[in-house]
Amino acid sequence: MLRRLAMDIGPLRDSRPFRNVFIARTVSVFGIGMLAVALPVQVYDLTGSTVHVGGVSAAEGFALLAGFLWGGTLADKGDRRRLLLRARTAAGIGFVLLALNAFLPSPSLAALYALAAWDGLMTGVSVTALLAATPALVAADKLVAAGALNALTVRLGSMASPALGGVIVSAFGVGWNYAAAAAGTLGTIGLLTTLPVLKPETAEPPGNPLKAIGDGFRFVASHRVVGSLMLLGLLFMVAGGIPVLMPAFAERSLDGGATTVGLLFAAPACGAVLASVTSGWAGSARAPGLALLVASVTGFAALACLGLARHPALAVAILFVYGFVQSIEEILRYGLIQSHTPDSHLGRVNALWAAQETGGGAIGSLGAGALGRYLAPGAAIVLYGTVSAVLALALALTLTGLRTATMRPEPEPGAG
Repeated sequence: MLRRLAMDIGPLRDSRPFRNVFIARTVSVFGIGMLAVALPVQVYDLTGSTVHVGGVSAAEGFALLAGFLWGGTLADKGDRRRLLLRARTAAGIGFVLLALNAFLPSPSLAALYALAAWDGLMTGVSVTALLAATPALVAADKLVAAGALNALTVRLGSMASPALGGVIVSAFGVGWNYAAAAAGTLGTIGLLTTLPVLKPETAEPPGNPLKAIGDGFRFVASHRVVGSLMLLGLLFMVAGGIPVLMPAFAERSLDGGATTVGLLFAAPACGAVLASVTSGWAGSARAPGLALLVASVTGFAALACLGLARHPALAVAILFVYGFVQSIEEILRYGLIQSHTPDSHLGRVNALWAAQETGGGAIGSLGAGALGRYLAPGAAIVLYGTVSAVLALALALTLTGLRTATMRPEPEPGAG
C-alpha cells in the first residue's frame, strides 16, 4: 500500500532530459516567487503609492498571459529546445537589468514597469515551452508522475520562494534579490543546452499567430476530453476568488486575526503537497477521468462546508482537504491533457491551460469581491461552493467522454 501511494519519481530517475527540465522549472518557480516579493517592495519604497504597486503587478500579469499565448504558437512552429533557451536567457537578462537598476542611486520607475512586463512575457513563453516539451521527455505511462512532480515543485516553490525573497530583501536589499534570481535563471541555461531537438511531429506552418491561437481554440472546443477539461477549469477559475474573502471570513466568522488568515492561506498548500507525495496511485488509475470529476465535486463541496465553519481549526482542516483534492484534480488533468493532445497542438493547448490557471484567480477575485459586498463572507463562500459543486456534478453526469477517459486515448471520431 505504501509503495503504491508513494510518489513515482521514475521520470527523474529514468530521463536525464526531464531531470534537467525539472530543475530549470524549479529555479523558474523560485525566480517568479522572489520577483513577486521584490517588485512590490521596491515600487512602494520608491513611490509610497499602492497605485503604482498595482500597476507594476498588472503589467507583469498581462505580459505573462500574453507570453503564454505567444509561447504556445511558437512551441508548435519549431524547436521547443531553442525556444526554451532563448526565453530563459531573455528572462535572466531581465533579472540582471532589474538588479543593475536597483543598485543605481535613483532607480527608474519606468524601468521597473518595462522590466516587469519583459520578465512576465519571457516567463510565459518559457513555461509554455516547458509544458509542451515534457511529453517528449518521458514515457507515456509516466505523464501523470511528471505532472505530480511539477505540481509539487509549484506548491513548494509558492510556499518557500516568497519567504526566501523576503529574507534576502530584508538582509541585503532588493538588488541582491534580483541578482540571485538572475544567477539561478542563467545557471539553468547549461542544463537546457543538453536537451535533444524537440520539434513537433507536425509543425504549424508560419502564419498569423492569431489564426494559430484560433485553431487551438477550435481544437479544444471540438475535442470531447480536452474540451471538457477546459470547461471544468472554468469552475476552478470561479473558486480561485475565495482567498479574497478569507480576511473578512477569519474576522467575522472565526473571531480570528492575522495568524488565522495565515493559517487559512497555508492549509490548501499543505494539503496539495501531501496529495503530490502520495500520488503514486494516479498513474495506474483505471478511470482517471472519473476520479478527476469526483475530486472536483468533493473539493467544491468542501468549500461549501467551509462557509459554515465557526472554529479556526475546523476551517483549516476543511481547507487542507480542499487543497488535497484540488491537487489530485490538477495532477490527473495534466496527465489527461498531455495524453489526449496531439504533439502538433501541445504548445497552444498548454498555453490555453496555463492562461486559464493564471487568469482564473483574477477573474474569480473580481466575482468574490463583488459578492462579498452583498453577503456575509461565510454565506458568500457557501454560495460559491454549493453552486460550483452542483455545476461540477452536472458536468460529471453529462460529460461522458471525460467520465470514461483513460490515459491511453482512443482516436477521436472522424480523426485521420
